[in-house]
Amino acid sequence: MTTRTCAAVLGSLLLAGTGLAVGSAIVGPAADAAAAPASASLAATANICPTNASTVTVQGYGSAEAKPDELTISLGVQTQASTAAAALSSNSVKANALISKLEADGLPEQDLQTSGLTVQPVYTGPKQLITSYQVMNTVTVTLYDLAEAGKIIDDAANAAGNAIVVNDIAFSVKDDTALLGQARAAAVRQAMGQAQLMAAAAGLSLGHLCSLVDNSSQPPSPVTFASGVPGKATAPSTPVQPGEEQVTANVTAVYELVAGSPAT
Repeated sequence: MTTRTCAAVLGSLLLAGTGLAVGSAIVGPAADAAAAPASASLAATANICPTNASTVTVQGYGSAEAKPDELTISLGVQTQASTAAAALSSNSVKANALISKLEADGLPEQDLQTSGLTVQPVYTGPKQLITSYQVMNTVTVTLYDLAEAGKIIDDAANAAGNAIVVNDIAFSVKDDTALLGQARAAAVRQAMGQAQLMAAAAGLSLGHLCSLVDNSSQPPSPVTFASGVPGKATAPSTPVQPGEEQVTANVTAVYELVAGSPAT
């Protein structure tokens, strides 16, 4: 799934000593993410601008995309019986069959993790009486050969039968350092370009860069496809399309405004 977004720049131009405040909101295409990457993190620079200087503050947004190289699949085994012990026993048989099949497919132990186990009563009727018990055992699979994703899901369904639940799958880039650097560089370029436009509109030009702050504290969100529906796979191979992963960056830049015609 390819996700491309437009970049937005919000700036407020404050002219110190004049009482003039100009608000600005500019929307345009995202900056080219393929340019040279920035450093892994951007810290606020020392404020080298005079305290009484006129400044322009802008935010820049950038993004970068890459093919994912990692996939996590959350597989569940759900069983139900009249007693908790019977439901748990039935679940254990099917969950062990699922894990054994995944190991037979070549997945190492470190890439198989039990991520959830619940035993809970099932209430029915107007008096909400307990009529049975339901057990869910969840196994998270980490996969690096994405071409095998469909086969892994199919084999899991065959091993667990109608007890299988595909909770979700999530693609990601294992090491997104360079990708995030490209997004940050794009965000910085966009912030500088918008600052220049705003300064020119005010009949001024840019002076020193007073500060530059990276606001990209959140990791990229993985692309997730939820299922949550028990059932046995019927297709020979379940199609799983990796698409592209996107990371975004957001920076805030403060530039000094100086008198004089903008550079051409």
